[in-house]
Amino acid sequence: MLDWVESLRSLFTTEIDCYKRLLDLEGKKRKAIHAADGKSLESLVKESYHIMVEASELERIRMKTIEDVYEKEKFQKDESSITLTHFLNQMDRESNFKLKTFALELKKVVADLKDAIITNEKLLKTRKEFLQATVDSLQELSREKVYTSHKQPTRRGQSQKGAIILNATA
Repeated sequence: MLDWVESLRSLFTTEIDCYKRLLDLEGKKRKAIHAADGKSLESLVKESYHIMVEASELERIRMKTIEDVYEKEKFQKDESSITLTHFLNQMDRESNFKLKTFALELKKVVADLKDAIITNEKLLKTRKEFLQATVDSLQELSREKVYTSHKQPTRRGQSQKGAIILNATA
Protein backbone atom coordinates (compact mmCIF):
# COMPACT_ATOMS: atom_id res chain seq x y z
CA MET A 1 0.00 0.00 0.00
CA LEU A 2 1.21 3.50 -0.77
CA ASP A 3 2.53 5.45 2.20
CA TRP A 4 0.33 8.47 1.46
CA VAL A 5 -2.78 6.29 1.65
CA GLU A 6 -1.78 5.14 5.12
CA SER A 7 -0.95 8.71 6.10
CA LEU A 8 -4.39 9.87 4.94
CA ARG A 9 -6.09 6.98 6.77
CA SER A 10 -4.36 8.05 9.95
CA LEU A 11 -5.34 11.68 9.40
CA PHE A 12 -8.96 10.70 8.71
CA THR A 13 -9.07 8.60 11.87
CA THR A 14 -7.67 11.39 14.01
CA GLU A 15 -9.97 13.97 12.44
CA ILE A 16 -13.04 11.74 12.87
CA ASP A 17 -12.14 11.24 16.54
CA CYS A 18 -11.79 14.99 16.97
CA TYR A 19 -15.21 15.68 15.44
CA LYS A 20 -16.78 12.92 17.55
CA ARG A 21 -15.43 14.61 20.67
CA LEU A 22 -17.01 17.86 19.48
CA LEU A 23 -20.29 16.04 18.88
CA ASP A 24 -20.16 14.61 22.41
CA LEU A 25 -19.56 18.12 23.79
CA GLU A 26 -22.56 19.44 21.86
CA GLY A 27 -24.69 16.80 23.62
CA LYS A 28 -23.33 17.95 26.97
CA LYS A 29 -24.02 21.56 25.99
CA ARG A 30 -27.63 20.64 25.21
CA LYS A 31 -28.01 19.15 28.70
CA ALA A 32 -26.46 22.27 30.25
CA ILE A 33 -28.85 24.49 28.27
CA HIS A 34 -31.85 22.46 29.45
CA ALA A 35 -30.61 22.61 33.04
CA ALA A 36 -29.85 26.36 32.71
CA ASP A 37 -26.34 25.61 34.01
CA GLY A 38 -24.35 28.60 32.79
CA LYS A 39 -21.07 27.61 34.44
CA SER A 40 -21.05 24.17 32.81
CA LEU A 41 -22.06 25.65 29.46
CA GLU A 42 -19.24 28.19 29.67
CA SER A 43 -16.61 25.52 30.40
CA LEU A 44 -18.00 23.31 27.61
CA VAL A 45 -17.81 26.20 25.14
CA LYS A 46 -14.17 26.81 26.09
CA GLU A 47 -13.34 23.13 25.75
CA SER A 48 -15.06 22.87 22.36
CA TYR A 49 -13.17 25.94 21.15
CA HIS A 50 -9.86 24.19 21.81
CA ILE A 51 -11.04 21.04 20.04
CA MET A 52 -12.25 23.14 17.07
CA VAL A 53 -8.79 24.68 16.79
CA GLU A 54 -7.34 21.15 16.78
CA ALA A 55 -9.87 20.04 14.12
CA SER A 56 -9.05 23.06 11.98
CA GLU A 57 -5.35 22.21 12.12
CA LEU A 58 -6.05 18.57 11.23
CA GLU A 59 -8.14 19.66 8.26
CA ARG A 60 -5.36 21.97 7.10
CA ILE A 61 -2.85 19.12 7.34
CA ARG A 62 -5.21 16.76 5.48
CA MET A 63 -5.75 19.23 2.65
CA LYS A 64 -2.00 19.91 2.42
CA THR A 65 -1.37 16.16 2.25
CA ILE A 66 -3.98 15.82 -0.51
CA GLU A 67 -2.36 18.66 -2.46
CA ASP A 68 1.01 16.91 -2.12
CA VAL A 69 -0.55 13.67 -3.43
CA TYR A 70 -1.96 15.57 -6.42
CA GLU A 71 1.54 16.73 -7.28
CA LYS A 72 3.24 13.42 -6.52
CA GLU A 73 0.72 11.21 -8.37
CA LYS A 74 0.11 13.77 -11.13
CA PHE A 75 -3.68 13.83 -10.59
CA GLN A 76 -5.67 16.23 -12.75
CA LYS A 77 -6.92 19.41 -11.11
CA ASP A 78 -10.19 20.37 -12.74
CA GLU A 79 -11.06 23.02 -10.21
CA SER A 80 -9.16 25.79 -8.51
CA SER A 81 -9.88 24.27 -5.11
CA ILE A 82 -9.52 20.59 -4.37
CA THR A 83 -12.52 18.75 -2.95
CA LEU A 84 -12.46 15.46 -1.12
CA THR A 85 -14.89 13.85 -3.59
CA HIS A 86 -12.82 14.93 -6.59
CA PHE A 87 -9.69 13.62 -4.90
CA LEU A 88 -11.25 10.21 -4.21
CA ASN A 89 -12.40 9.98 -7.82
CA GLN A 90 -8.83 10.54 -9.06
CA MET A 91 -7.36 7.57 -7.17
CA ASP A 92 -6.92 4.02 -8.25
CA ARG A 93 -9.66 1.62 -7.19
CA GLU A 94 -7.79 0.00 -4.28
CA SER A 95 -6.74 3.30 -2.69
CA ASN A 96 -10.20 4.75 -3.22
CA PHE A 97 -11.77 1.76 -1.49
CA LYS A 98 -9.43 2.08 1.49
CA LEU A 99 -10.07 5.79 1.98
CA LYS A 100 -13.69 6.15 0.92
CA THR A 101 -15.05 4.55 4.10
CA PHE A 102 -13.11 7.05 6.21
CA ALA A 103 -14.16 9.96 4.04
CA LEU A 104 -17.83 8.96 4.26
CA GLU A 105 -17.61 8.56 8.03
CA LEU A 106 -15.96 11.98 8.30
CA LYS A 107 -18.74 13.55 6.22
CA LYS A 108 -21.41 11.88 8.37
CA VAL A 109 -19.87 12.97 11.67
CA VAL A 110 -19.46 16.54 10.42
CA ALA A 111 -23.10 16.59 9.23
CA ASP A 112 -24.27 15.27 12.64
CA LEU A 113 -22.13 17.89 14.37
CA LYS A 114 -23.61 20.64 12.23
CA ASP A 115 -27.15 19.48 13.13
CA ALA A 116 -26.26 19.39 16.84
CA ILE A 117 -24.81 22.91 16.70
CA ILE A 118 -27.92 24.25 14.94
CA THR A 119 -30.17 22.56 17.52
CA ASN A 120 -28.19 24.04 20.41
CA GLU A 121 -28.28 27.50 18.83
CA LYS A 122 -32.08 27.24 18.54
CA LEU A 123 -32.34 26.09 22.17
CA LEU A 124 -30.19 28.99 23.34
CA LYS A 125 -32.23 31.45 21.29
CA THR A 126 -35.49 30.09 22.71
CA ARG A 127 -34.11 30.20 26.26
CA LYS A 128 -32.95 33.79 25.74
CA GLU A 129 -36.33 34.84 24.33
CA PHE A 130 -38.12 33.21 27.28
CA LEU A 131 -35.90 34.96 29.80
CA GLN A 132 -36.27 38.30 27.99
CA ALA A 133 -40.08 37.94 28.00
CA THR A 134 -39.98 37.17 31.73
CA VAL A 135 -37.81 40.22 32.45
CA ASP A 136 -40.02 42.44 30.29
CA SER A 137 -43.11 41.17 32.10
CA LEU A 138 -41.57 41.82 35.51
CA GLN A 139 -40.55 45.33 34.46
CA GLU A 140 -44.05 46.04 33.21
CA LEU A 141 -45.54 44.83 36.50
CA SER A 142 -43.17 47.08 38.45
CA ARG A 143 -44.61 50.14 36.62
CA GLU A 144 -48.23 49.35 37.51
CA LYS A 145 -50.04 51.68 39.89
CA VAL A 146 -50.66 50.12 43.27
CA TYR A 147 -53.17 51.51 45.75
CA THR A 148 -52.06 51.83 49.35
CA SER A 149 -54.09 52.22 52.52
CA HIS A 150 -53.87 56.02 52.09
CA LYS A 151 -55.81 55.74 48.80
CA GLN A 152 -52.97 57.45 46.98
CA PRO A 153 -51.77 55.61 43.91
CA THR A 154 -48.07 54.92 43.95
CA ARG A 155 -45.87 53.11 41.54
CA ARG A 156 -44.15 49.93 42.51
CA GLY A 157 -40.55 50.50 43.07
CA GLN A 158 -41.13 53.86 44.78
CA SER A 159 -42.33 52.67 48.16
CA GLN A 160 -43.32 49.05 47.59
CA LYS A 161 -41.53 46.14 46.05
CA GLY A 162 -43.48 43.52 44.13
CA ALA A 163 -43.11 40.02 45.44
CA ILE A 164 -41.60 37.61 42.99
CA ILE A 165 -42.15 33.93 43.59
CA LEU A 166 -40.44 31.55 41.24
CA ASN A 167 -40.77 27.78 41.32
CA ALA A 168 -43.09 27.90 44.33
CA THR A 169 -45.06 24.79 45.13
CA ALA A 170 -48.06 24.57 47.47
